[in-house]
Amino acid sequence: MRRPSLVAPLLLIALGALFLARNLYPNLPFGEYVARYWPYILIVWGAVRIGEICYWALTSKPLPARGVSGGEWVLVIFLCLIGTGMHVAQRDFSGGWVTSSPWVRLPWAGIQGFGERYDYPVSAEKASSKTPRIVIEDFRGNLQITGSDTDVVKVTGRKSIRAMEKNGAERADRNSVFEITGDTNEMTLRLREGAGFARISSALEMTVPKGASLEAKRRDGAVHISNVQGAVAVSGRVADLDVHDVGGPVTIDVNFAGDVQLKNLANAVRLKTPRTEFSAAGVPGEIHVDSGDFKVDGLTGPARLSSRSRDVHMRDFRNALEIDLERGDLNLEPLQLPLARIQATVRSGDVNVVLPENAGFSMKATTKSGEISNGLGAGFKVDSDGRKQTLQGATGTGPEITLEVERGNVSVSRGSNKLPAKEVAHPLETINQ
Repeated sequence: MRRPSLVAPLLLIALGALFLARNLYPNLPFGEYVARYWPYILIVWGAVRIGEICYWALTSKPLPARGVSGGEWVLVIFLCLIGTGMHVAQRDFSGGWVTSSPWVRLPWAGIQGFGERYDYPVSAEKASSKTPRIVIEDFRGNLQITGSDTDVVKVTGRKSIRAMEKNGAERADRNSVFEITGDTNEMTLRLREGAGFARISSALEMTVPKGASLEAKRRDGAVHISNVQGAVAVSGRVADLDVHDVGGPVTIDVNFAGDVQLKNLANAVRLKTPRTEFSAAGVPGEIHVDSGDFKVDGLTGPARLSSRSRDVHMRDFRNALEIDLERGDLNLEPLQLPLARIQATVRSGDVNVVLPENAGFSMKATTKSGEISNGLGAGFKVDSDGRKQTLQGATGTGPEITLEVERGNVSVSRGSNKLPAKEVAHPLETINQ
């Protein structure tokens, strides 16, 4: 006789709890949680089975011939394949594939991938001080924020509602209201979404006082922020992000599925994604980040970059630089004299460093499995010890440059090695289409 098990009821309880949590908290990042914590299902499953077998043994009941049935093994294999695939996708595809993919959200969002789109205008404004703090609550869609010589916060644009019929879209329009709350110094902007299955997204253009400080909490879409003098903070999930001409500190903590563009940032910058952490004293030039590359042209340090998987290109950086790269190639070209200290560690990838002709510095470069190309000339020597090679030497007076590579080649030279600029389409070019 087949003995009943607690595994199936516990799985039903867990699934019901997830659906209930998603209904109560619509912003719950279900895909991210599954991608990260799915092995706990196997652990709990195995623990329950061990507990069942121990109970049957203590009560002198017949033990099953197999602890796990053939059908359950098939389910375990499928669970491992799906869980591993989601984890790899979340880790390696811009940190945002799992949590931003509409197909992952489709079971929760009902009909978000179907039906027709209906557009409705959005317009709101509110008087403010010259230096207000503005919080934009999370909502889907594109957002463009521009600082101006004004004392009014003004919002125009549209909200798009996807529904199976027009009556349903009109109900969702009436139940979803864009509002600006707070006083002249502290404001909160949000699009309240009513209950129902219609999916609502927005394309908004916002004008704020130039001295404003901004905090934007995102669920989806492109964000463009420019010409403000206060602090800027962006968090959540975005498609593309463009922040430029900002006078205050910039803090970014996002999952992104497209490009991140940072330009002309006068104060401290902090960028965090699932695969990369970066900080610097300022970005007088520009930074471009996509799924495979982290490119910098004009940077003020001290700066630190830690990344699990990206090719890194840094040009025209000043002051101390520290890099820790798990996987990817590293290209460095400091242009300013005198040089500053450089500490770079790469576990798997090639390193190429091009230094100014008249720079003074000392260098120690090591690769445990690879070759070193010495283009620095006299005063620098490469020693070999099996597969390990080390370059050491000094010229003039200057800082220490340390390069440590586990698997990969190292090339160091003098001269110019300009990186080609990448043309990037404006992330909100289609906001009014």
